Amino acid sequence: MAAPWADEPFTLISIPGRGVDLSKAHGSVYVAREMAFAHNGMIRALNSIYQQCIHVSASIDIADLLKYAQFWCQWIREHHQGEEDLFFPQIEKITGEKGLMERNVAQHHAFESGLADFETWLNNCKPESYDGKELRASIDLFGKILSQHLTEEIQTLLDLTAYDGKALRDAWNVFDLEMRKGDKSIIFPIVFGSSDGEFEGAGDWPEVPGPVRLLVHYWFERKHQGAWRFSPSTTWGAKRPLAFTGDSKS
Repeated sequence: MAAPWADEPFTLISIPGRGVDLSKAHGSVYVAREMAFAHNGMIRALNSIYQQCIHVSASIDIADLLKYAQFWCQWIREHHQGEEDLFFPQIEKITGEKGLMERNVAQHHAFESGLADFETWLNNCKPESYDGKELRASIDLFGKILSQHLTEEIQTLLDLTAYDGKALRDAWNVFDLEMRKGDKSIIFPIVFGSSDGEFEGAGDWPEVPGPVRLLVHYWFERKHQGAWRFSPSTTWGAKRPLAFTGDSKS
């Protein structure tokens, strides 16, 4: 039996707009598609942590896994804070419907405490006292709720077809640009390393000029190089076997 990959246990999201000319599609499809790509990356990275956490034993490997998981928490926190502060208010302004995104904010709060407890566990854990089963159990306390939210938010965006499509695209692009302003030695490696260009014909996502991936791979990944061993994909979004599994000889 093949070793598991980062498409389980939490289910990936089907990509909207397949087979559609995106240049002519409504802005809601464009925004939902971009968000689905981002959310799938978050799910793959979490699955990667979940699958590998019970198979690491050496102190250096444990330390790198903890760092990778901390970076994932940072990604989730910044993404959702950006939604609440920037993206969701813009959607409500475009639609003229105050409170339209409140359900999504409420879902953020539903997994917030579990995510905070997970991050606290990671920050306090020492390699010598590490227990992969404890880490996995901590994920179990919030993972399903988080995964449900990441999936359901896509439909919320797809339902915006009655509103100004260009304005929705513009709002997404402003939000996306803001998210890219984070620590480039963290945000770019974790995003690129959790994408999958073959998933439902995803292609090259996120779209960046060609030299950017080279710069990330040969420069920005160097600072936390050990952590990126736990990424499920290469910098170019190609799937690769997880480094630590039940079949691993690492």
